[in-house]
Amino acid sequence: MSSFTIFYSILAMSLLVIWLVVQFHMVYRAKSSRVMRIILTVIAIGLLIASVVVTGSVDDKLTGVASVIILLVFAFWPKGFTKTMLIANLNTVRQFAAISKIELITKEAETVVQVFSGQIQITTLKFKLDSATLAKFLKERFPEKRLVVKSA
Repeated sequence: MSSFTIFYSILAMSLLVIWLVVQFHMVYRAKSSRVMRIILTVIAIGLLIASVVVTGSVDDKLTGVASVIILLVFAFWPKGFTKTMLIANLNTVRQFAAISKIELITKEAETVVQVFSGQIQITTLKFKLDSATLAKFLKERFPEKRLVVKSA
């Protein structure tokens, strides 16, 4: 096996372990994009078929399977709140101390959460929960003057 295959396999397994840990630490989950999940899953299935059936060497098959694992981790990455942080994307993981303001906007059947760092909006998440439940959870972990509850 080549060093690239070993590195790529270790990377895929590490991402899978991190994904599992994040799954167990989620307290409130936000809605995620079904379209992106479907697209990435279809690409992963196509890549799995291509790498297992078409390629001949073990290195190519292992690299293909590792790529499939990475794509599936990206597709099913959770969004929401843990007890200590906000997780929106792979690149948007913030401790509550690093967030300057959270706005909870109540809409028809969902609560939209807008998260700010300074004056810049970092992310927008949509929850199926009512804003009172999220506000209670966030007031325990976040300074109340930086938590804004609005209704649309």
